[in-house]
Amino acid sequence: MSGVLGVIALLALILVETRRAAAGKIVILDLRLFRIRSFAAGNGVAVVVSLGEFGLLFTLPLFLQAVRGYNALETGVILLALAIGSFFASGAGAPISQRVGPVRVLQLGMLLEVIGILGLGFVISPEITGWGLAPWLFLYGMGVGFATAQLTGVVLSEVPVADSGQASAVQSTSRQVGAAIGTAILGTTLLIGLGSAVTSQLEARGIPTAQAQEVSQAVASSAGQAIPGLASAPGGDVLVEGASAGFAQATKLVSWVAGFFVLLGLLTSLLLPKNTARVLSEGYAPPKS
Repeated sequence: MSGVLGVIALLALILVETRRAAAGKIVILDLRLFRIRSFAAGNGVAVVVSLGEFGLLFTLPLFLQAVRGYNALETGVILLALAIGSFFASGAGAPISQRVGPVRVLQLGMLLEVIGILGLGFVISPEITGWGLAPWLFLYGMGVGFATAQLTGVVLSEVPVADSGQASAVQSTSRQVGAAIGTAILGTTLLIGLGSAVTSQLEARGIPTAQAQEVSQAVASSAGQAIPGLASAPGGDVLVEGASAGFAQATKLVSWVAGFFVLLGLLTSLLLPKNTARVLSEGYAPPKS
């Protein structure tokens, strides 16, 4: 019901804003901005890429704490590799952009993100250490740094200066919408994956189906936090081993889905004009309807 109401509200906003703009009245959002190719395609990229980026950052810490047993501080230290990569790429992006253009740097960043995410998907296992994840997190972070640093500029590059405020707000909202949807999709993917993966891993280790399903439900409902407590149950070592393997398998699935979304964002970026430049002309305005 809430989704239906949201769609109705969005359609109402579009209708009202279109009519007000056509009548020359003040609007919250001038929808004619979406006629600007770099603005429309850039916001599409922002939504799709955020689907993968933020959803993965929601899932990976759960894996590190539930399966590897790291505390919050240790998990943060491991994820620091991502921040370091982003830090270096953000600084390097400007000079590279001057040579090849911001769109190419944006695409390079998303390509590195895809490689980093898929690399994480390949190496994740119950035995993986922080050092094993660090290179892929660093590569992923470099991709985020390149892409994030350039995306805002690309989206606003052809927007009239007078409209840059509302255009920037739309771009920020696009990211937030993508992050919210991505967290929901990848979180659901994780829970569904846990349900089947943990059950199959436990059954493969000789655990009866009924018990395997019970453990699987406990692991899924707690987002993996029930795994350490399984050690105190009869046959606890086998339960922990199977549940950990199932969680790793589900996390791999999340990585594939996240990688797909970022790859989709990379393909969407092909719609962006190769050369974008800030329109400074005072006489420029979005096309009239």
